Amino acid sequence: MPRVTGTLGTTVLLLLTIASVGVYAAPPIGRVVNGTDARVENYPFVISLRGSTGSHSCGGSIISQQFVMTAAHCTDGRRPDQLSVQYGVTDISAKGPNVVGVKRIIQHEAYNPYNNYANDIALIQVAVPFEFDYKTVAPVQLPALNFATPQLAEGGAGELIGWGLNATGGKVQTTLQQVPLKVYSDEECSLRHRGATDPRYHICGGVDEGGKGQCSGDSGGPLLFNGQQVGIVSWSIKPCAVAPYPGVYCRVASYIDWIQKNQIILA
Repeated sequence: MPRVTGTLGTTVLLLLTIASVGVYAAPPIGRVVNGTDARVENYPFVISLRGSTGSHSCGGSIISQQFVMTAAHCTDGRRPDQLSVQYGVTDISAKGPNVVGVKRIIQHEAYNPYNNYANDIALIQVAVPFEFDYKTVAPVQLPALNFATPQLAEGGAGELIGWGLNATGGKVQTTLQQVPLKVYSDEECSLRHRGATDPRYHICGGVDEGGKGQCSGDSGGPLLFNGQQVGIVSWSIKPCAVAPYPGVYCRVASYIDWIQKNQIILA
């Protein structure tokens, strides 16, 4: 698994792991680091980004009828024909249903894994547009450009959803999971990561005591705050959800112009 060394020698492990969901005949034991079962009806925008064998590799969010948003490290070095998207399901499976191919990958041109995963965002144009029923398939609500609220500035209640491992070295989840998290202020995010985060690119989510948060396979998935997606799972210190290090997310509000521009150009 790739790793990057951040400021003051902080070692960061990339969350991306290719974990086959097809090999588990029985439901996996445990949760996405102390999450609970969720249903797609509550999060109709969430998707599973799959590799060439249909195995789950990353999360993502539907943002329009043609586009999914995920992390750049989930698409880096991969071709459209190596990926597919499963959508509108609570339980993911290599056999489907609701699987669509990928037409185009639009990775941020300034993505830099050697600078603590700066600009860790990518768009995926699907081969066949989504049909929204607003029950199990619908777009996520995005924040305004450079969105901030007093609550978020001071830290607020957020939520992570995904199918990632329940612990470092744990089991992949086939049922969608949800976990409540604290969204940290920029100052506390930087302090806990010893200066390795940058408020232009990053936002943090976790719990002070550790034990809840993202793990391998959650990469590219959404961090929600007041119903809006404010973060994309990017990286974390290992083992997963270890205190005092909250997970680090790509700050969606910094990229609203980039998202809109690329959707218009490539639609």
